[in-house]
Amino acid sequence: MNSAPSIPSFQTYGNEVSSGDVGFVHVEKVMDRRFLHNGHVESHRHEHLCQLCLWIKGNGIYIIEDRKLTFQAPMFVYVPTQIVHGFDVTSGSDAIVISLAHDVVSQDLLFKGNMSHTPLIIGDTRPGVQPTPLMEALMVTACMRYQTSPDTSGQIVRGLAIAVLGEALSVGHTLLHHEQSTLATRIRELIELHFREAWTVADYAKILHHTPYQINQATQSAFGQTLKRLILDRKLQESKRLLAFTIRSIEAIAAEIGIPDPAYFSRFFHNECGVSPREWRRNWSKKP
Repeated sequence: MNSAPSIPSFQTYGNEVSSGDVGFVHVEKVMDRRFLHNGHVESHRHEHLCQLCLWIKGNGIYIIEDRKLTFQAPMFVYVPTQIVHGFDVTSGSDAIVISLAHDVVSQDLLFKGNMSHTPLIIGDTRPGVQPTPLMEALMVTACMRYQTSPDTSGQIVRGLAIAVLGEALSVGHTLLHHEQSTLATRIRELIELHFREAWTVADYAKILHHTPYQINQATQSAFGQTLKRLILDRKLQESKRLLAFTIRSIEAIAAEIGIPDPAYFSRFFHNECGVSPREWRRNWSKKP
């Protein structure tokens, strides 16, 4: 029986991966290899290379891992080693690509950081978020220097690439903060709508088109708590309101906040407040 085909792995696109990639630095435009792909590059990866790619004109579809993005230039993509990516772009599209062997940049603190091991995309479909003029100038300079003297420009290109990544990570951090803030606001709205229901983190993630990990990242960043904790706190807040300002029974309050088992609700409330719901209501009623 034939095994399933593996994901193609290249040095630069179309060239099989080599074990002699130490110190490899390369800069080119995507359409320099149009005779190989004519704007359509199947999903592939680079075992020992990371890439910085700036789309300078055109549009199309960019695939990175499980994401498929429709984009309009300019768009910047940082692709760490072993990340699967590909694209299908319209005629006239082009990009500058800096390819660096992992050993060339691995000692730099930027490339050691956690963000440098995660793909970074700036300028895909989000309005107002674009590669900065500095990123574009650095990428163009790297391309010009490499085309002029490819054998002697390695260190210069490396320095320019590190500067590009530094600027990209700065933009990416601002973007991430904005996205998490926007996501956190939406999470709060959904909690208010659904805290009475038996929604799991996975349910929120599905509605918001994010992973559970991303949801919890956003809530931790914005509120210092996981989503599960936020939901429990909202249930607790509502139960206290109902205990304080209504004469509903404990059973009715438990059902109202989405905990149909009154005994479980009483244990939950006691664990959170140190007293039972009845004791809490009695203490509240004694307050001046």
